[in-house]
Amino acid sequence: MSAQTRGTGIWSYAERLPRIAEQHRITLGEGNAPLVRSCRIGQTIGIPNLYFKLESLNPTGSYKDRIAALMLSLAREHGKAACIGTTSGNAGASIAAYAARAGIPYHVYVQENIVPSKLEQILVHRAEVYRVKGMGFDPHIGTQVFETVLAQAKANNWEPAVTAFAYAPLAMEAVKTISFEIHEQLGAPDAVFVPVGGGGLFAGIHKGFAELQTDGALDRMPRMAACQSAGCANLANAWMQGLDKPLPGGSTSLISGIQVPSPPDADLVFAALKESRGNAYALQDEDTWHWQERLAADEGIFCEPAGAIGLAGAAQAARDGMIGQEDNVVIVISGAGFKDVQRIQKMTASVQVPFIEANGM
Repeated sequence: MSAQTRGTGIWSYAERLPRIAEQHRITLGEGNAPLVRSCRIGQTIGIPNLYFKLESLNPTGSYKDRIAALMLSLAREHGKAACIGTTSGNAGASIAAYAARAGIPYHVYVQENIVPSKLEQILVHRAEVYRVKGMGFDPHIGTQVFETVLAQAKANNWEPAVTAFAYAPLAMEAVKTISFEIHEQLGAPDAVFVPVGGGGLFAGIHKGFAELQTDGALDRMPRMAACQSAGCANLANAWMQGLDKPLPGGSTSLISGIQVPSPPDADLVFAALKESRGNAYALQDEDTWHWQERLAADEGIFCEPAGAIGLAGAAQAARDGMIGQEDNVVIVISGAGFKDVQRIQKMTASVQVPFIEANGM
């Protein structure tokens, strides 16, 4: 596929996205995320051809910017008076920024345990924020919030700003551009490890590769690996038990961004796993934090914990013999490290920075 079409970033692929007049397209420079090869970790864990897709380098620090750019462009195209949604943090920060750029009010319900730095990132763009008790822990409350959002959107002619195919299928088409970029940067990877909360990122990346395969640009589908926190692995645990519906239960995970007990795009994830001969992983929070620190120390990549869970999954897959020495493996680094200031403080708490006299240097 050639990127020499219209526009830049995700708009380079305008012919593969919902049709939007150029005057209604919103951009802050999203897309064109680098794909960098591992210089140390890959050799250490037995994956010599390991690559990191740095979605953390999007304008507000996460892949959600791709979705927000298309979502707010659709809102302008359709003459929406405002947008309304839910978030655990990254989607809210992204949509708030793009809504500000589009000049469209944004109403958002946030998780009770939202990371303070993510909440602050939403607030700086003057979004109207409501904190919901139990959201992020209780799946029934999450479902209730989604239903409220859809009802208010319909009643008020607002754009439903929920980053899931189940609720905003047109906006979620933007996720495919990650696959298109990976294909241009590397060709066809053998495996792609993706963080899974609601499932939209995973489903969108698979959809992009499926379109490339249909076009004849790929002769095989990359194996898709869904990586969840063990404390909120309702989908991964079901997959490992041979089921095709998420198991019930709340979330005890401490990994922000993937605390979604009832993934709205679960059906798409299960279908993608089957079609790609993929696998799902339930990973301990401690392992994810370990690889977050290793990425920073060994690769110079500082991501939020959810951005490192794909690497935790790849390390486990390598230990289990699921990855060959010749395989090209891509880890999707979904969000930047600055998203979680509390985690930064924990990572650096034991480091002592000495004071010295200037004349003693």
